[in-house]
Amino acid sequence: MTQCLWCEEKIEIALTFSGLFLEKAKKEYICNTCMNRLEPVSNKHDQCGTCCKPSKDKQCQDCLKWKKIYPDYDFKHRSLFYYNHFAKEYMEKYKIMGDCELALLFSSQLNNCFKSRLKDSVFIPIPISGKSLTVRGFNQVELLLENAGISYIRALENISEEEKQAKKNKKERMEMKQPFVLKNGVESQLKGKNVILVDDLYTTGRTLFHAADSLKNCFPASIKTFSLFR
Repeated sequence: MTQCLWCEEKIEIALTFSGLFLEKAKKEYICNTCMNRLEPVSNKHDQCGTCCKPSKDKQCQDCLKWKKIYPDYDFKHRSLFYYNHFAKEYMEKYKIMGDCELALLFSSQLNNCFKSRLKDSVFIPIPISGKSLTVRGFNQVELLLENAGISYIRALENISEEEKQAKKNKKERMEMKQPFVLKNGVESQLKGKNVILVDDLYTTGRTLFHAADSLKNCFPASIKTFSLFR
């Protein structure tokens, strides 16, 4: 028995035969009460089929705009949860206040999400700027992957000196200049591979499209994107 990292409620895990005799039981760090405060993307029926944005259309206006800018990119984004009030509280405590232990909160859910892709995909976390890394002390996306047991490659470097995206409106985010450069020597690691770009939060998609554009000259087999929240 363990405790929820968010509310400290006790978590009881029902052990299966395989959990007892064949493999180590996967530890949970979030209780059912807290999980019920989240809004899973999979439960939303009216959503964009490309980026998961709530929409009555099969493809939202943002994705139609991106398709005009990147006509040759077969974009597909997936998220676990919508960015509701609880998700915002979590991000503020984890990312802004620096409670690194909370990187464990969704480790089981992230591992389950990617377990079928671990052998055939290369995971690339979105890098933060050097200024943000100095202030925060950690890359929140890398920490999420590490605690979920997912290996990754630091293929990109963030050279941006602009203010944080949280301080920008939608128009300013959409017009953000390319902040990423490809690190030396990663081309051979990505050529012909299925790449999954990982971020913590998807808002307009601008960051992930910039990242995907930075990788195109590595000739990966595919580039998909993922974020914990949408």
